[in-house]
Amino acid sequence: MISSKKYDVVIIGGGPAGSTAATLLAMSGHSVLVLEKAKFPRDHVGESLLPFCYPLFEQLGILDHMKKTYVRKPGVRFLDTDGNHYTTWCFGHVMEGPDSLSFHVPRNVFDQMLLENSRKHGTTVEEETKVTRVDLDDPDGGVEVTAMKASGATVKYHGRFLLDASGRDTFMANRNGWKKPHPQLDRTALSTHWMGGNQLGGIAEGLLQILYLGGDKQGWIWVIPILEGRLSVGVVLNGSYIHEQKKKLLPTHGKEWQVALYKQELMESPFLRNVLDGARIVQPLMVNGNFSYFIDSDKKHGGNFALIGDASTFIDPIFASGVYLSMNSARMVADALHVRFTEGEEQGEAAMDRAYAQINGAYKFVNKAIMYFYNPQAINLAQAGYAAPALENHQYYEDIMALGHYLLAGDFFERHKEYSEFLDILQDERLFKRYKKFVIERPEFQADTCGVARSSVFPAEPPVLPVMQH
Repeated sequence: MISSKKYDVVIIGGGPAGSTAATLLAMSGHSVLVLEKAKFPRDHVGESLLPFCYPLFEQLGILDHMKKTYVRKPGVRFLDTDGNHYTTWCFGHVMEGPDSLSFHVPRNVFDQMLLENSRKHGTTVEEETKVTRVDLDDPDGGVEVTAMKASGATVKYHGRFLLDASGRDTFMANRNGWKKPHPQLDRTALSTHWMGGNQLGGIAEGLLQILYLGGDKQGWIWVIPILEGRLSVGVVLNGSYIHEQKKKLLPTHGKEWQVALYKQELMESPFLRNVLDGARIVQPLMVNGNFSYFIDSDKKHGGNFALIGDASTFIDPIFASGVYLSMNSARMVADALHVRFTEGEEQGEAAMDRAYAQINGAYKFVNKAIMYFYNPQAINLAQAGYAAPALENHQYYEDIMALGHYLLAGDFFERHKEYSEFLDILQDERLFKRYKKFVIERPEFQADTCGVARSSVFPAEPPVLPVMQH
């Protein structure tokens, strides 16, 4: 069957990148088709968002709903492996107003909300429709997209431009051999939700908790207060460590060895033993393996296609940057497409080039920051608020701490160059020692909380989560 309508834009995937681009393009008067292989809601990792998402939510018309529905996030608390040192990074230290509170979101209901919002603004959305082929050389001009419906029927769609927002399926990159694994970020995430337990260390105030895992593990643990009384807890571990643990756990735990590994890693932390005391797991374990990859910059867009969100690159989510990277990239590409459709292809190509210069710069900076996080000789975000002896308040230190806050808030698109240069400076041993000299003890960075009222954190109308099967 061939669809009779030719759309301005056909989008593969209805996740945050696809739905954001669809909504903004539809708002600008363009015809948009989203083809999504799944039936929403569906589970997904990446539940903690950055404050710089705030203007995007406002532009999409969903900010008021977000405020009523989702847990607020005043900052991030980084802890050492043993829990003896921690630093609390509060967005309110450097940002004023309501956008200093970000959000934690259950991705099943959040992603469904974004997709429904695109429908509301005029996007045609077809779920349970799996794209199987793309022809960028359609004789009629534009692109031809072939997809299979849940019934097994094959349908062909036509558009002027294709956006690949297929997420980690990386439809275009896989079929063209563009996808490359990140050689230094072979990590696997194991995660699920818990009910009950104890809201320690600022959890009751909405703080994201990040625990370092050193040694052979080369990973970290997240704790996200996803709803009142419900925690998302995930463990990220190095691939070689998981391989060794599998050999140890498989004989005694069989097919449940991953669950055993997950619990083993959590219970090694005194802090998490206290947090999870009396808590119970309420959904199946999710396993996302070998998740870091990239596509070369020159492959990310062409004459009638562009890759956005996780379909273009996915890197370790330690800084909770994934959703913001995806949505803001989608916004920038949607803006460039609007230029193309209203001012012509030449102007559109120039706008697309400018957009991807910023997008690629942001991804490169976040990747550099992640590699710095895993470097045992680098600045430890859990110890950044500590030093001995305590020294005078120094402007150099103030600037660095401010930059750290802005990084964790998501300010790395327009300013990626200066932030990247800062990380390069700290790779210089002499300058790094100078930084360490000026680190001073700061009580506000060693506090358990950011001083935000509980009533401002937990929503009046929390979402009802669907029961998910894996």
